Amino acid sequence: MSELAISNEEVFFKWSPDYSVDIKTIDNQHQELVSILNHLFIAVSKRQADREIAIILDDLIGYTKTHFSLEERLMQQAGYEDFEAHKLEHKKLLERLDQLTRKYLVEEKPIHFELLNFLKLWLKEHIKGSDKKYSSSLRKTGFSMVAWEQEATAAFKEMVEKTGRWWRMKLW
Repeated sequence: MSELAISNEEVFFKWSPDYSVDIKTIDNQHQELVSILNHLFIAVSKRQADREIAIILDDLIGYTKTHFSLEERLMQQAGYEDFEAHKLEHKKLLERLDQLTRKYLVEEKPIHFELLNFLKLWLKEHIKGSDKKYSSSLRKTGFSMVAWEQEATAAFKEMVEKTGRWWRMKLW
């Protein structure tokens, strides 16, 4: 990814404690997804989106899949009762990202604003709704977040090393 710097005035989606699910690993990954969205916003505002969009889409989809895999693993290990419904939300997002990618690559249509608006709304609603719901449920059942955090950190590192995808990922 190029070195487009983000100033506080240029943030499209500002992370706040309201989005925290009180699971450090998951919050960090959500913040990275927000950073990718903000990178797209900067690219659009600096009229560099055409040059950046393919890389942004690749990073967004790859990172999202890795994040979802880890989040779903957490829910399965904890026996989360709404796991299948949550997993379906993840699947629908990935399908929508695939549609947008095809629209851009195959149909050669611009998707910058559509992607910005869709993803911002989806992230806000999903994190504040579905993700907070599972987080709250896991705490109520007494699931050990401390033990899971250690496992999740190691698992995510392993996923990154296995895929080799994050060599160009930075917090912009």
